[in-house]
Amino acid sequence: MGAALLRYALGRTAASNVTAITRNPAKLEALSQQGVEVRAGDFNQPAGLGAAFRSIDRLLIIPTADLQPGVRTRQQADAIKAAVAAGVPHLIYVSTVSPRPDPNNSLFDSHFATEQALIASGAAWTILRMSVYTNTLADAGRRAAEAGEYAAVPGAPAAYVVRDDVAAAAAGILCTPGHAGITYHATGPVSVTQEEIADAAAQASGKPVKFVKLTEEQQRAGLEATGLPPAYINAIMGFQAALRAGAFDLVSGDVARLGGKAAESPGEFLARVLGRKAPA
Repeated sequence: MGAALLRYALGRTAASNVTAITRNPAKLEALSQQGVEVRAGDFNQPAGLGAAFRSIDRLLIIPTADLQPGVRTRQQADAIKAAVAAGVPHLIYVSTVSPRPDPNNSLFDSHFATEQALIASGAAWTILRMSVYTNTLADAGRRAAEAGEYAAVPGAPAAYVVRDDVAAAAAGILCTPGHAGITYHATGPVSVTQEEIADAAAQASGKPVKFVKLTEEQQRAGLEATGLPPAYINAIMGFQAALRAGAFDLVSGDVARLGGKAAESPGEFLARVLGRKAPA
């Protein structure tokens, strides 16, 4: 997300206007040579965030990948406090569609808590709520094309969004005036069911793909077989349950309005990653 955001931001403004904050500045040496100011910053080391955030007009906070209960909430609250203390006037947070307080679901709970902290911070704020990533379908689509089956727990449709499209929308918020006090939704252009994803994989690959219904118990067993920590499995299962209940059945045009590009559908995405033309 960060790399894509920087790419789109540099397409909208001069490199000298952009500051990139990362745990490992050496990885962004190429951007530094282009004129981007690269600074060290780590959500797990809040004492150093003040220096990282100095003289920034708009700060976009991308949530971390840590799914241990309570960790992201703490990390992001520390980042907001440090930004306010450093005098950053406008904070932008990449959240999720349908955040809600839920101590049993670290994903939704951390996003809800961070949104509340952002609004209460005293700084101008903007929230970009993203739908579930279409990118998660890439490996599943490849496996489905090879095996002739796409297995998933059926439920409500979801407006899957490509990570690159979320980055384009975020860059639009960063690089254009206004947006204070607004909540946007970065979603795909259409909401699709698991059965429709199987059909899209078949069209994209040119091979027959059968949809196979899984139970929640089978889904959990499959995750446990990968050796993931229980906290991560619980987070994923909670996320999937919310998806099936309709949490991501929301379509908006905010990607096109903010990012200046049409949002890519799951069918178009799968056609691209599986190497065939998009279905008509």
